[in-house]
Amino acid sequence: MSAIAETSAHRKRGGDTRRLLMDAALAIFTAEGYERATVDEIVREAGFSKGAFYVHFESKEDLFWALLEERIEHQQEAFREAMSPTAPAAESLRTILDGVFTLDRKDPLWRAIFPEFAAHAARNEKVRRRLADLYARWHGFIVSALEAGQGAGRVRKDIDADFVASVLIAVVEGTIMQSRLAPDRVRLEVMAEPLSQLLALWLEP
Repeated sequence: MSAIAETSAHRKRGGDTRRLLMDAALAIFTAEGYERATVDEIVREAGFSKGAFYVHFESKEDLFWALLEERIEHQQEAFREAMSPTAPAAESLRTILDGVFTLDRKDPLWRAIFPEFAAHAARNEKVRRRLADLYARWHGFIVSALEAGQGAGRVRKDIDADFVASVLIAVVEGTIMQSRLAPDRVRLEVMAEPLSQLLALWLEP
């Protein structure tokens, strides 16, 4: 085998190991919770040694960030592909709400683990700052979408996109929290349409 082929095979094995560790971590985090999960449990689930774990991740927290970053990037890319600045505001809002609400309903990382990790961030200043950076990415993504809509004449030009982005995040997270606490009364699968129409009344020219 040539040196180039050996390097490629090594990278593939490394990528497979990292992927299997992340999948194992998600299973353990979902079953045990973030705080109770241990690196020992994760490597046992994945079938690797702790040495293999520390080749790819510095800590359990570092692995969680990798999971979170991956999902955020995937979700934002899906939104970029689905949204058009020339589409009506209600349609763009529906795309975002459908995506976020579906993620919360179906992805155990968000429903079962993210609230626990957010509570962990409240007790750890380093984690809080890093989580704040992720929120800033979402905020910036929404601001960009709003400004593109303003440029296309689909969003009012007299609104402050920065302020509206903060409000939209608050509305979405508040709705998700209510659905967790009162699932019989607040059902995400039926909230996206009326909520997008209501917000569009505020945002459309």
